[in-house]
Amino acid sequence: MATQEEFWARKKQLNDDFFVMGSVANPATEEQIAKYEESTGFTFSEDIKDFLTTFGSLVFEVKEEIWKRPQEFDVLPSWKFGYGFFVYGLSQDEEMPSWMGFEEKHQEALEYKENPLGQLFFKRSGNLYRAYTDSGIIKIEYDKYDDDHEVFDGNLYDFLIQEINNLEQDYKDYINEGKS
Repeated sequence: MATQEEFWARKKQLNDDFFVMGSVANPATEEQIAKYEESTGFTFSEDIKDFLTTFGSLVFEVKEEIWKRPQEFDVLPSWKFGYGFFVYGLSQDEEMPSWMGFEEKHQEALEYKENPLGQLFFKRSGNLYRAYTDSGIIKIEYDKYDDDHEVFDGNLYDFLIQEINNLEQDYKDYINEGKS
């Protein structure tokens, strides 16, 4: 299982075309996490709690001047909408946008499923897919209206390292396509 240090080391390997921001200055407290678990019934694993108390929430994106954002109604291969990803969370930071918080993401999940797969914690830009967590299990959903999902074999940091790898590969494909 990957560690927080391995995840952050992988993040540091990204070049300057990537932009990463989050709630690192004011991440969640253990009390905040316990209160949220109690109010929702979710149980977060130690790696999720570690992420929340270290980072709070994070956004990874290829900078817009590098990867032009698709316009509404553009017809493109789905991967071209995937210029980044969001890792939702909890934070003491009052500046964190509400749409990055677990509370709003949980309400969003409840809008289309009475019993979500867990806490919505991840979304690839362009709504390519979402991931949920509860009781140490990460579930990936490709269609929010379908019951099909896959279980990820690994912890949160394994998942995030894989997502950085996926984003970096898509970035390379995007750059190389522009050269041809």
